[in-house]
Amino acid sequence: MQCDNGHSFDRAREGYVNLLPANKKRSLEPGDNATMIAARRRVHETGVYQPLAESMATILADTETVAAGPLLDLGCGEGYYAGYLAEHFPAVGILGVDMAKSAVRLAAKRYPRVEFAVASAFAVPLAADSVHSVVSVFAPAAPEELQRLLPAGGVYLKVTPAPMHLWSLREALYASPRPHTEEAVVVPGFSSASTSTVRFTLSAGQALLADIVAMTPFAYRGQREKRLLLLRRESVQLEMVFTLSLLIRD
Repeated sequence: MQCDNGHSFDRAREGYVNLLPANKKRSLEPGDNATMIAARRRVHETGVYQPLAESMATILADTETVAAGPLLDLGCGEGYYAGYLAEHFPAVGILGVDMAKSAVRLAAKRYPRVEFAVASAFAVPLAADSVHSVVSVFAPAAPEELQRLLPAGGVYLKVTPAPMHLWSLREALYASPRPHTEEAVVVPGFSSASTSTVRFTLSAGQALLADIVAMTPFAYRGQREKRLLLLRRESVQLEMVFTLSLLIRD
Protein backbone atom coordinates (compact mmCIF):
# COMPACT_ATOMS: atom_id res chain seq x y z
CA MET A 1 0.00 0.00 0.00
CA GLN A 2 1.15 3.56 -0.66
CA CYS A 3 0.14 6.94 0.71
CA ASP A 4 -0.06 10.26 -1.17
CA ASN A 5 3.41 11.15 0.07
CA GLY A 6 4.90 8.06 -1.56
CA HIS A 7 5.47 6.02 1.59
CA SER A 8 5.01 2.28 1.13
CA PHE A 9 3.42 -0.11 3.63
CA ASP A 10 3.80 -3.84 3.06
CA ARG A 11 1.17 -6.34 4.13
CA ALA A 12 2.27 -8.80 6.77
CA ARG A 13 2.03 -12.47 5.83
CA GLU A 14 -1.13 -12.72 7.95
CA GLY A 15 -2.77 -10.10 5.71
CA TYR A 16 -2.83 -6.98 7.89
CA VAL A 17 -0.95 -3.72 7.36
CA ASN A 18 0.77 -1.65 10.04
CA LEU A 19 -0.29 2.01 9.64
CA LEU A 20 0.60 3.22 13.13
CA PRO A 21 3.38 5.84 12.89
CA ALA A 22 6.09 5.55 15.50
CA ASN A 23 5.27 9.04 16.79
CA LYS A 24 1.69 7.92 17.53
CA LYS A 25 2.77 5.11 19.84
CA ARG A 26 2.33 5.72 23.54
CA SER A 27 4.59 2.80 24.41
CA LEU A 28 6.76 0.17 22.75
CA GLU A 29 3.74 -2.18 22.44
CA PRO A 30 0.60 -0.01 22.69
CA GLY A 31 -2.84 -1.45 23.33
CA ASP A 32 -3.84 -4.49 25.36
CA ASN A 33 -1.07 -6.85 26.41
CA ALA A 34 -0.59 -10.35 25.00
CA THR A 35 -2.12 -12.06 28.06
CA MET A 36 -5.35 -10.09 27.80
CA ILE A 37 -5.55 -10.64 24.04
CA ALA A 38 -5.02 -14.41 24.31
CA ALA A 39 -7.63 -14.69 27.08
CA ARG A 40 -10.12 -12.68 25.02
CA ARG A 41 -9.61 -14.94 22.03
CA ARG A 42 -10.23 -18.05 24.17
CA VAL A 43 -13.40 -16.52 25.64
CA HIS A 44 -14.74 -15.54 22.23
CA GLU A 45 -14.03 -19.02 20.91
CA THR A 46 -16.49 -20.43 23.45
CA GLY A 47 -19.28 -18.39 21.83
CA VAL A 48 -20.47 -16.87 25.11
CA TYR A 49 -20.53 -13.36 23.60
CA GLN A 50 -22.59 -14.41 20.58
CA PRO A 51 -25.85 -12.92 21.96
CA LEU A 52 -24.14 -9.53 21.97
CA ALA A 53 -22.80 -9.98 18.43
CA GLU A 54 -26.25 -11.06 17.23
CA SER A 55 -27.86 -7.98 18.76
CA MET A 56 -25.30 -5.73 17.12
CA ALA A 57 -25.98 -7.31 13.72
CA THR A 58 -29.75 -6.95 14.18
CA ILE A 59 -29.51 -3.27 15.09
CA LEU A 60 -27.23 -2.53 12.15
CA ALA A 61 -29.44 -4.46 9.72
CA ASP A 62 -32.49 -2.47 10.82
CA THR A 63 -30.76 0.80 9.87
CA GLU A 64 -30.35 -0.30 6.23
CA THR A 65 -27.33 2.04 6.14
CA VAL A 66 -24.99 -0.89 6.68
CA ALA A 67 -25.63 -2.08 3.12
CA ALA A 68 -24.49 1.25 1.66
CA GLY A 69 -20.78 0.83 2.17
CA PRO A 70 -17.85 -0.12 4.39
CA LEU A 71 -18.21 -0.79 8.12
CA LEU A 72 -15.36 0.06 10.50
CA ASP A 73 -14.70 -1.65 13.83
CA LEU A 74 -12.77 0.80 16.02
CA GLY A 75 -10.60 -0.97 18.58
CA CYS A 76 -11.32 -4.33 16.96
CA GLY A 77 -8.99 -6.34 19.20
CA GLU A 78 -8.56 -9.90 17.99
CA GLY A 79 -11.40 -9.43 15.54
CA TYR A 80 -14.36 -11.35 16.96
CA TYR A 81 -17.07 -8.75 16.26
CA ALA A 82 -15.63 -7.68 12.90
CA GLY A 83 -15.47 -11.34 11.89
CA TYR A 84 -19.04 -11.97 13.00
CA LEU A 85 -20.32 -8.94 11.09
CA ALA A 86 -18.39 -10.02 7.99
CA GLU A 87 -20.28 -13.33 8.05
CA HIS A 88 -23.60 -11.60 8.68
CA PHE A 89 -23.10 -8.94 5.98
CA PRO A 90 -21.07 -10.74 3.27
CA ALA A 91 -21.63 -7.98 0.68
CA VAL A 92 -20.29 -5.24 2.97
CA GLY A 93 -16.61 -4.43 3.25
CA ILE A 94 -15.58 -4.77 6.90
CA LEU A 95 -12.54 -2.92 8.26
CA GLY A 96 -10.89 -3.21 11.67
CA VAL A 97 -8.25 -1.11 13.40
CA ASP A 98 -6.50 -1.54 16.74
CA MET A 99 -3.28 -0.26 18.29
CA ALA A 100 -2.23 -3.71 19.53
CA LYS A 101 -0.26 -5.39 16.76
CA SER A 102 -0.49 -8.81 18.40
CA ALA A 103 -4.30 -8.51 18.45
CA VAL A 104 -4.48 -7.43 14.80
CA ARG A 105 -2.17 -10.29 13.82
CA LEU A 106 -4.56 -12.79 15.43
CA ALA A 107 -7.55 -11.07 13.83
CA ALA A 108 -6.11 -11.16 10.31
CA LYS A 109 -5.19 -14.85 10.57
CA ARG A 110 -8.67 -15.86 11.75
CA TYR A 111 -10.87 -13.53 9.64
CA PRO A 112 -9.36 -13.13 6.15
CA ARG A 113 -12.53 -11.48 4.78
CA VAL A 114 -11.91 -8.43 6.97
CA GLU A 115 -9.30 -5.77 6.19
CA PHE A 116 -7.29 -5.17 9.36
CA ALA A 117 -4.73 -2.50 10.17
CA VAL A 118 -2.64 -1.55 13.17
CA ALA A 119 -3.76 2.04 13.73
CA SER A 120 -5.05 4.45 16.33
CA ALA A 121 -8.78 5.02 16.73
CA PHE A 122 -7.89 8.67 17.31
CA ALA A 123 -6.14 9.01 13.93
CA VAL A 124 -7.78 6.50 11.60
CA PRO A 125 -5.91 6.12 8.29
CA LEU A 126 -9.05 6.43 6.16
CA ALA A 127 -10.36 9.25 4.00
CA ALA A 128 -13.21 11.51 5.08
CA ASP A 129 -16.73 10.14 4.48
CA SER A 130 -15.21 6.78 3.53
CA VAL A 131 -17.33 4.47 5.72
CA HIS A 132 -21.07 4.26 6.31
CA SER A 133 -21.09 2.44 9.66
CA VAL A 134 -18.78 2.46 12.66
CA VAL A 135 -18.91 0.18 15.70
CA SER A 136 -16.88 0.31 18.90
CA VAL A 137 -17.17 -2.42 21.53
CA PHE A 138 -15.74 -1.40 24.93
CA ALA A 139 -13.32 0.84 23.02
CA PRO A 140 -12.86 4.63 22.96
CA ALA A 141 -13.67 6.72 19.91
CA ALA A 142 -12.80 10.32 19.12
CA PRO A 143 -15.83 12.49 18.24
CA GLU A 144 -13.84 14.41 15.62
CA GLU A 145 -12.85 11.17 13.90
CA LEU A 146 -16.44 9.90 13.87
CA GLN A 147 -17.51 13.23 12.36
CA ARG A 148 -14.80 12.98 9.71
CA LEU A 149 -15.27 9.32 8.77
CA LEU A 150 -19.06 9.18 8.53
CA PRO A 151 -21.15 11.08 5.97
CA ALA A 152 -24.63 12.39 6.72
CA GLY A 153 -26.89 9.44 7.51
CA GLY A 154 -23.98 7.24 8.60
CA VAL A 155 -24.45 5.25 11.80
CA TYR A 156 -22.33 4.76 14.90
CA LEU A 157 -23.04 1.83 17.24
CA LYS A 158 -21.30 2.00 20.61
CA VAL A 159 -21.34 -0.94 23.04
CA THR A 160 -20.60 -0.30 26.70
CA PRO A 161 -20.98 -2.35 29.90
CA ALA A 162 -24.28 -1.65 31.65
CA PRO A 163 -24.19 -0.78 35.38
CA MET A 164 -24.64 -4.37 36.60
CA HIS A 165 -22.36 -6.05 34.07
CA LEU A 166 -20.23 -8.74 35.80
CA TRP A 167 -21.63 -7.66 39.15
CA SER A 168 -20.71 -11.01 40.74
CA LEU A 169 -17.05 -10.32 39.99
CA ARG A 170 -17.24 -6.88 41.53
CA GLU A 171 -18.84 -8.30 44.67
CA ALA A 172 -16.11 -10.91 44.91
CA LEU A 173 -13.20 -8.51 44.34
CA TYR A 174 -14.18 -5.32 46.16
CA ALA A 175 -15.15 -4.63 49.76
CA SER A 176 -17.58 -1.93 48.56
CA PRO A 177 -18.40 -2.70 44.94
CA ARG A 178 -19.90 -0.02 42.72
CA PRO A 179 -21.83 -0.49 39.49
CA HIS A 180 -20.39 0.69 36.20
CA THR A 181 -21.07 4.37 35.59
CA GLU A 182 -23.51 4.73 32.72
CA GLU A 183 -23.84 7.97 30.81
CA ALA A 184 -25.76 8.80 27.66
CA VAL A 185 -23.57 8.56 24.56
CA VAL A 186 -23.41 12.06 23.10
CA VAL A 187 -21.35 12.91 20.02
CA PRO A 188 -21.54 16.41 18.48
CA GLY A 189 -23.02 16.23 15.00
CA PHE A 190 -24.92 13.02 15.75
CA SER A 191 -28.50 12.33 16.85
CA SER A 192 -29.47 9.49 19.15
CA ALA A 193 -31.53 6.87 17.31
CA SER A 194 -31.95 4.18 19.96
CA THR A 195 -30.62 2.74 23.19
CA SER A 196 -31.11 -0.91 24.06
CA THR A 197 -29.91 -3.45 26.60
CA VAL A 198 -28.64 -6.98 26.05
CA ARG A 199 -28.84 -9.15 29.16
CA PHE A 200 -28.11 -12.80 29.82
CA THR A 201 -26.60 -15.01 32.53
CA LEU A 202 -23.46 -17.05 32.08
CA SER A 203 -22.37 -20.03 34.19
CA ALA A 204 -18.58 -19.81 34.07
CA GLY A 205 -16.47 -22.76 35.08
CA GLN A 206 -13.00 -22.30 36.50
CA ALA A 207 -11.12 -22.04 33.18
CA LEU A 208 -13.61 -19.66 31.57
CA LEU A 209 -13.78 -17.57 34.73
CA ALA A 210 -9.99 -17.23 34.77
CA ASP A 211 -10.00 -16.03 31.16
CA ILE A 212 -12.82 -13.53 31.74
CA VAL A 213 -10.89 -12.08 34.65
CA ALA A 214 -7.67 -12.03 32.62
CA MET A 215 -9.25 -10.21 29.65
CA THR A 216 -10.68 -7.39 31.77
CA PRO A 217 -9.29 -4.75 34.15
CA PHE A 218 -10.30 -7.14 36.95
CA ALA A 219 -6.99 -8.88 36.23
CA TYR A 220 -5.16 -6.14 38.14
CA ARG A 221 -7.89 -4.35 40.08
CA GLY A 222 -9.52 -5.26 43.37
CA GLN A 223 -7.89 -7.06 46.25
CA ARG A 224 -5.36 -9.73 45.29
CA GLU A 225 -6.41 -12.13 48.04
CA LYS A 226 -10.04 -11.87 46.99
CA ARG A 227 -9.08 -12.50 43.37
CA LEU A 228 -7.20 -15.68 44.31
CA LEU A 229 -10.23 -16.93 46.25
CA LEU A 230 -12.50 -16.11 43.32
CA LEU A 231 -10.35 -18.05 40.86
CA ARG A 232 -10.50 -21.15 43.07
CA ARG A 233 -14.27 -21.43 42.70
CA GLU A 234 -15.52 -24.25 40.53
CA SER A 235 -18.13 -22.04 38.87
CA VAL A 236 -19.68 -18.58 39.12
CA GLN A 237 -22.92 -17.18 37.74
CA LEU A 238 -22.11 -14.01 35.85
CA GLU A 239 -24.45 -11.21 34.84
CA MET A 240 -23.72 -10.17 31.25
CA VAL A 241 -25.39 -6.81 30.65
CA PHE A 242 -24.55 -4.42 27.82
CA THR A 243 -25.86 -1.08 26.59
CA LEU A 244 -26.03 -0.58 22.83
CA SER A 245 -26.31 3.05 21.73
CA LEU A 246 -27.07 3.85 18.09
CA LEU A 247 -26.35 7.34 16.74
CA ILE A 248 -26.91 8.79 13.26
CA ARG A 249 -24.72 11.43 11.62
CA ASP A 250 -26.66 14.65 11.07
